[in-house]
Amino acid sequence: MSERDRHRDGTPGAPSGAPGTVAGFRLLRKIGEGGMSAVYQSYDVAAGRPVAVKILADHLAGQPEFVGRFYREARLSRVLEHTHIVQGYASGFDPDVNKHYLVLEFIDGPSAHGAMVRLGRLSVGMVVRIGIDIARALDFLHERQYVHRDVKPDNILLHPGGAAKLADLGLAKRLNDDSQLTSIHQGVGTSYYMPYEQAVNANLVDGRSDIFALGATLYHLLTGEVPFAGATHDEVVREKWQDSFRPVRDANPAVPEAVAELIEATLACDPRSRIQKAGQLARALAATKLATRLPPFAHGAGAPGGNEPTNDAPTRADHRAPLVPPPEGPAPPPVAPPGGEAFARAAVGTHALLLLPPVAPPRFGPVWYIGAVALCVVLAATALVRPRTVGAPKPPPPGGATRHLPGPPDGLPAAASQ
Repeated sequence: MSERDRHRDGTPGAPSGAPGTVAGFRLLRKIGEGGMSAVYQSYDVAAGRPVAVKILADHLAGQPEFVGRFYREARLSRVLEHTHIVQGYASGFDPDVNKHYLVLEFIDGPSAHGAMVRLGRLSVGMVVRIGIDIARALDFLHERQYVHRDVKPDNILLHPGGAAKLADLGLAKRLNDDSQLTSIHQGVGTSYYMPYEQAVNANLVDGRSDIFALGATLYHLLTGEVPFAGATHDEVVREKWQDSFRPVRDANPAVPEAVAELIEATLACDPRSRIQKAGQLARALAATKLATRLPPFAHGAGAPGGNEPTNDAPTRADHRAPLVPPPEGPAPPPVAPPGGEAFARAAVGTHALLLLPPVAPPRFGPVWYIGAVALCVVLAATALVRPRTVGAPKPPPPGGATRHLPGPPDGLPAAASQ
């Protein structure tokens, strides 16, 4: 067996189930895994630096929308350089192992979510530091007319040098992009953190939408609970429309009032009632003088056992479209990167969207149908013997269907460019 065949077979030394090398990068150990991709630590010999290599899951390599999102992240991570944004270096498709890959800056530390799983709710000083760093990253994106659309604890990495970095630009969108690829009834992002307007229409976002998501993230890190909970996506959205959440200091009395007020000022349903600029939020958090340096975590110590939590961890539930498991038999043929093989080392972005699952209609047994027919007969008979009174329609019951959620009382303003 040749050296290349041993690499392709995942032996020796390669992580289980992974090729030994991709595009010349030797995969040393798996440092993260989700439904869309796996991330491996590697080393760039030519540049003399450790790197992270993200590989798109085989069962998504034949789906253009996911491939498009993968290369969108690749392109934006290369061109949007900032101290608090994870930097991308290269991307492409390796035909020898049939893998789409993305080479990124290696952060030898956990995600904010991984740190929370390990430590419980984070200290005020850590959360304020995270808030300042990520708000500055968002301010940088917003000034360049981009919105991230998926700020959450999993997408914040804690650098051992004491700073936080924003990751995953796969859902980032230009504010002046008029693409109609997203239906008005579809949202992208993560239910617990996305604002109401993004859940209703993923195109109806601006910088204030990211500010809401960052506020929901900081709330979670400080209290150990999300501000708007629910068992389904629609339940979470309804909670946001009602504009009601447990005050920060009720959930964690140790949080200073100044910090609690800032976080709560990001969580209004109406974007006009939130803090309006990410830079404004960063400066306000810095003015509290409570930020502390993020502690260095032990090598691979994002969570107990040294691994990041899996997708079914309670605090990681996101109610996005469940990614289908790999089908039995061979994986579908991979989709070529945008632009073909000529762009093997430079990704071309496309508009990739992660759609929310449709709401399945309820299933009722025969007894329900018989009862419904009987009720209709009774109502019809009653209408014949007693005239109807005309009055104001009653509001829908609180527990009614939530597929068509009402808007806030004053309506949402059109998304404004930052």
